[in-house]
Order: sequence, then structure tokens, then C-alpha cells
Amino acid sequence: MYLYPERAFQVHGPQEPVVATLGSETELPCSLLPTQNVKNMKISWTRSLPSQVVHLYEDGSDKPEEAMEEYLGRTELVKNFMDKGIVLLRILSVQPSDNGQYRCAFQDGSFYSGAVIELKVAALGSHPQFHVEVFESRQTQVVCKSEGWFPQPKVQWMDSEGGEIPAEFETHTQDNGGLFHVTTSLLLKEASRKNLTCSIWNPVLNQKKEEQLSIAVAESNSMTLIIMSILAALTLLVLLTSIATGLYLNNSLKNRHKTRNKIKISKVSAQRKSHQ
Repeated sequence: MYLYPERAFQVHGPQEPVVATLGSETELPCSLLPTQNVKNMKISWTRSLPSQVVHLYEDGSDKPEEAMEEYLGRTELVKNFMDKGIVLLRILSVQPSDNGQYRCAFQDGSFYSGAVIELKVAALGSHPQFHVEVFESRQTQVVCKSEGWFPQPKVQWMDSEGGEIPAEFETHTQDNGGLFHVTTSLLLKEASRKNLTCSIWNPVLNQKKEEQLSIAVAESNSMTLIIMSILAALTLLVLLTSIATGLYLNNSLKNRHKTRNKIKISKVSAQRKSHQ
């Protein structure tokens, strides 16, 4: 049997990572073994460096002024079970930057011990959106986009039989808030008329969002738009030609009328002179 020295203890945290969804609140538990009251101990929560204080409890009260700016007003120490050696750090409005490791440490006099807890932040992004373009070569480019994921998602194209299709290209970008946006595309030949599925998967939550697309319908819609655009252009050309022709004929008629009037006036003048 292991005998603990006087005032000695071990700090324990959860063995598995704590998972929290973006914008929610989460709790990181920490406890002492053997069980003892921790109300008069110094309790600190830090990130990778001791100077990166997330929350500090000392001399029987919280010390919010010691915390990093990004955690001000976003942490609470749950003290309901302190007499049993258990504390929980509550983080409000979880952000992507909260992802990572935390060190929970207890100090009683000169004795100090701590444990590391991992927090995994996760966010499901938007449903995939398609953009289809048909080229003159009869090749079809299908682009799939989705936004607002954390961490970086996994992307997969599948055909109607569930087989995986390699992407032509795939890019991941991160916005100022730390969320990932993904864009992926396929380039299909004319003979490749299949139903496609664009699937985007969050590895932390083990959840995905996917959307299906019928290439035949997409190509038909794309060609319909092209034909409608051509017809509209031709209609506009015919209309402009008609207007131009009408203006030309109208000007011609006016010029003829002017010429005839001039001839009539000249004849009348000549007749008057001959009578005189």
C-alpha cells in the first residue's frame, strides 16, 4: 500500500480529452488524491507556460486580474466540491483559441502538484454548396464549398456507388476567428455522368455534412443558361437592328420629302418668272 507523506497529494484530471462545441460552455475537472479540503490552497489554471494564467484562486478568493486578457470574464471556478478535493474550471463562450492543453495545479505550503487536461474545440460548418461550369471541351467542373469548421475538416468526393473520387484540388483557409473554410473541385469528362456526393467530416465530433448533385441535371441546367443567354443576345441584336433600320428608313423618307418640296418650290418660282 502506498503511503502519502504528510500534506502530500496527487492531482488527477480526465484521461480522455474534454470536447466542447464552439460558443458553448465547458468544464475542466481536477481532483486530489487522497481526498482533502482545498479551500485554503492556491489553485491555478495555465496554458503551455506558467505565465499564461487562465484562472487563479489564492487566499480563499479568485484573482481575475491575474488572468490573460482573452480569458477575462470567461472563466469561473466551481467551488461546490472543494471540501472533497474537487474543482472545475468553467470556460464560457468557447472559442477556437481555447483548443489545446491546460495545466491544473494545487499548492499547499511548499508542496505543489499538477495535471494536464486537453480541451478539444469543435464546430460543424455550413452545408456544402455546389458550383457547376461546363466548358466548350464538354468537360464539367464541379466545385464544392463549405465554411465555419473547426478543426480542419476532412473532405471526400463519392460517386453513386459510394466509391471515393480523387479531388482535382482542395484548399483550406482560416478566417480571423480561427474557423476553417474548404473548397474542393472535380473535373469530369463528358462520359462521366454520375450522381456525386460532397462529404465534409469533423474528426473530433465524428459528424459530417454532405450534399448530393446530379451531374446530368447540372449540365442540362448549365447548357440551358448558355442557350438562354445566346437567345437573349440574338433577340437584342435583332431588336437593335430593327431600330436602326427604322431610323434609317425614317430619315430617308424625310430627305425625299424635303427634296420633293424643293423641286416644287423651284417649279413654282420658274412659272411666276415666265408670267412676268
